[in-house]
Parts: sequence; C-alpha cells; structure tokens
Amino acid sequence: MKKIAARIKAKTTYLFLLVFLGLSLNIYAQADPEGDTTLIKISSENPFYWEVNGEPTLLIGGSIEDNLFQIDNLVEELDLMVEAGGNYLRSTMSSRDVGNEKPYRLIDGKYDLTKPNPAYWYKFQKFLNETDSRNIIIQVELWATYDFYNSSSGWAENVFNPKNNSNYTAEESELPEVVDYTAQFRINPFFETVPALNDIELVRKFQKDFIDRILSLSLDYDHILYTIDNETNAHPDWGKYWSEYIRKKAEHDGKKIYITEMWDNWDPTDGNVEGVRNQEDATHPFLERSKVANTINAPEFYDFVDISNNNAQNGEVHYRSSLYVRNWVERTSNVRPVNNVKIYGGTIFEEYTKDWAGSYKDGEERFWRNVFAGHASVRFHRPPHGHGLSALAQHHIKSMRMLTDSLDFFHHQPSNDMLEEREPNEAFSLAIPGEEYALYFPGKGSIHLNAKPGTYEMRWLHIRSSTWRNPKKIENPAIIKTPDNDQWALWLKKI
Repeated sequence: MKKIAARIKAKTTYLFLLVFLGLSLNIYAQADPEGDTTLIKISSENPFYWEVNGEPTLLIGGSIEDNLFQIDNLVEELDLMVEAGGNYLRSTMSSRDVGNEKPYRLIDGKYDLTKPNPAYWYKFQKFLNETDSRNIIIQVELWATYDFYNSSSGWAENVFNPKNNSNYTAEESELPEVVDYTAQFRINPFFETVPALNDIELVRKFQKDFIDRILSLSLDYDHILYTIDNETNAHPDWGKYWSEYIRKKAEHDGKKIYITEMWDNWDPTDGNVEGVRNQEDATHPFLERSKVANTINAPEFYDFVDISNNNAQNGEVHYRSSLYVRNWVERTSNVRPVNNVKIYGGTIFEEYTKDWAGSYKDGEERFWRNVFAGHASVRFHRPPHGHGLSALAQHHIKSMRMLTDSLDFFHHQPSNDMLEEREPNEAFSLAIPGEEYALYFPGKGSIHLNAKPGTYEMRWLHIRSSTWRNPKKIENPAIIKTPDNDQWALWLKKI
C-alpha cells in the first residue's frame, strides 16, 4: 500500500502534465503477476466485515464534506480524523459546491469534454495519495446524483448539460438544458443513456470518458471501494451497466474491486419491519424500484451492501431495520459487508430538529446502533445533516475504536435476545455468549443481562468524553445500570 515518496511525486507530476496537455488518462495499473494484492478485502474470517492488511477491520469515520478532495485544508482534515481513530471516508466525484473545480476545461465560455481540467484531477490524485499513505479506506461515488438536478449549482452548471459544453447540442444528445424537477420526482435522461434504456451512444461516450479518467487514477490504489450513485432513483439497469463496465476495466488490469449501489428509498426492508418510515409516494414515485433488494439480490453486480438512507430511521425501528438487512444478507448464499457511508442527524439548531435527517442525538445513536447491528462501516454525514468531523463526532469515533479494540470484536454477534426487562431503544448488545459482552446505552438504562454465572471484569466507557472508568470485578452480573443519564458503553469479560 505504501508508495515510495519519490514515485508518488513523479507519478503525480506526470499525470498532471498529461491532463494539462489534454491527453487521455487511460493509464491503468499493471496486473500483479502474483495475483490480487488489494489492500481492502471482504474478511475471510467473518465476511460481514472488511479486512485491511490481512486483518479484520471496522471502518469508522466522519468528514466535513462528501467531496473531500475538493477542499483546501485536506491534509489537516485527514490527520484530525486519523488522530480520533477514523479510517473511512466518502468521496463523491462532485463539483457543484461553490469554489469547486470542474472535471473539464472551460474554453471560450463552454466546457470541452475532450479536455480535462488539470486542477480537478490533480486534487483527486492528491486525495488518493494522502488517504493511501494514512491507511484510510475511501468509498468513491462515481455519479454524484445532485450535480445533475435542479439546484442552481447542479444541472444548470454541469459540464454535461448541452448548453454548457461544445461537444453536443440538446437535440443531438436528447438531454434537456433545464432540469426543474427533483431527483426523486423525475429522472434526468442523463441516467438513461445505457443500452438497456434509451441507448444514447453520443452521451455515453463522454460518460465513459469521465469514468475512465477516474479509474486511470483509482485503479493504481488498493484502498478504494466503489459506489455507482448517490441515493439514486434511476432504473436498476443503469447501475448494473456501470458496475459491469468498471469491473471489466479492473479485471483487464488484474485488479479486484468491490462495488455497490446506494438507493434513495429510506426503507431497506421492503416493509418487513413494523414502524419503518418512508418518503411519500406523491413526491417519490420510484420507491418500488429504488430499493436495497436490488443490491442484495444481485451479487454478480454488487459485492457489498450500502444502506445509508436507512439512517433516516429513528430509535428501536432504526436498529430493527439495520438488523433485518444483516439477517437478510446472512440468509443469502453470499454473505457480504453492510456499509453506512452516511449517518444522518447532527444539528443542534432548533429549526432543524424536525428535519428529515434528525437531531444531533439521532446521529449519535444511529452511529452506535449500526455497529451493534453487526454492520461493517459507519461514517458521520457532513453538516448540517450530519456530525461531520465535529468535536462530538471525534469523541464518538474515538470511543467506538476504544470499545471495539478492547473486544474480540469480530467474533461477537448482535445479541439483544440476551437483554431482559429492556425498553425500546434502552440498550443494545454484542456478545460471545458466556465469554464477552458489549452493551451500548443511548441514555439512562437498567436491564437484566442473561449472562452465564461467573466472575467478570467490567469497565464503563463514557462515550462523549472517550474515557474509561476504572475496571472492577463483578460476580454473576445480572442487573446492569448506567452510571448516569448520559451515553455509555460497557465492556464485560468473563475471567
């Protein structure tokens, strides 16, 4: 994984010059004669999790932006997250925020889709280098959905909009110049260009070029997971096309990659968990096709499952829907990691407390419940709809790492059935029954733990300050009460 500094510098300079000259960036990594050397893989020990450098690893993170490669203080943000114990980031290939670089050059008032913008690709290259050197796993989203819809900085300024480039007209491309609808209500024809849908070869040629430029850089690294879209409502054939396309590119170069799709539907259970909330059909007419089942039921296209939009659920329902998906995956013949690259909920402002994304407390709880439901990754979404990498987020990241590093974590199972006299959302359990237990309390709690008799060592972890209380021995633990009304985690191991 580590690259010699001189090689990194030389490669970066070389790629920058190629882009500046307008040459194609189809420079893929050479196949390793000894086979797959991918840094991140599905764990052979427990395929619900990832392994990094040959060791099962829980992916934890948070960041101020989703397209972090575009920010100026990148190095400081990465170091801050690593210091907190984070190792996981999201990277949308987005360019809609103020001050972002676009992927192609602006010439005489029009973007030329045959001439890459060196600043955009240099920033992405730097991001890959800096995350690689810090052992940070990144989940790259190829198509940033909201760059292609109706915000003033979205489709109106997108390089693929026919009014903005010199490579095709609206008539030639069958693409609109104005998209005055949401990504939930209608589909931009940009997401229907593949052969199984509208088969718009002219546009697809430039879409391939964009993806090829990403891969020409990313396939030289082994710390990357791939997501086709951000919370999409597009037809499933769109995602399958691009999954097959990038996999073939990787296989051609002897690379093993891991791919998923992210759906807009808030309910990943297909209505099988009572109380789960969802969007309104009137504003989200594609819910029937925009669902996690498309990922779970297509392992030939998707190597892992991402259920980020489940993190709009609350309390006990959130846990039960998270656990339902894990159990669903377990029932298939292809057990895979379940990722959460976005944990919503992070605002402290009164006007946002009723927002769909939820409050700061919702964000904190979702972060922990997903891990206690046996999921492979959690990352706080950017503000204002997530904690990002705030001071509070850093404590949660650090505390999660402190707890899981103290456990034989990858042999634990979600074990709420061991908790008796439990109220909804009161406590959550992971366990190796009879040996070791971990509990998470979102607030004040008192439960009966059905543990085997014996002598145990017990330690409380105060989550919001990332501090352990002194360990103590306890005989035959049964009634477990939190020290106070704050959030706590408990480690309990039989001696």
